[in-house]
Amino acid sequence: MKKTMLSAIVALGLVAPVLASGNHPPISFVIPGGGSTAVDKSQFLVLVVDAGFVTHDGNPIPGGGLVAYVNNVLKAQGASYLGIHIRQGIKYGDVVRALDELRKTEAKSIGVSMAELAPGREP
Repeated sequence: MKKTMLSAIVALGLVAPVLASGNHPPISFVIPGGGSTAVDKSQFLVLVVDAGFVTHDGNPIPGGGLVAYVNNVLKAQGASYLGIHIRQGIKYGDVVRALDELRKTEAKSIGVSMAELAPGREP
């Protein structure tokens, strides 16, 4: 049973990129201390996923205008990439909804930090 389930998961992982529709930026998971980055930090727009909303520089971004806001800030800062931090205790569904919405932006790539961000602490 385990071997069949593992095979199904691997097959789904291989087929998923083919079945995906649209031109979305890739999402990668960033491990703290994972080495040097080839992209300058000024190229990143850093966002934080909180319970039910996303923040930038400690200010909540309205949910209905998230994509437009992020696109405008990317252009204004001359940035191309999104760096996403997730607060401790945030539900999995909130993270998935935020990432799904952020995939609609003009970012080249989205990096998600694997270290949770403590309440009240900013990146």
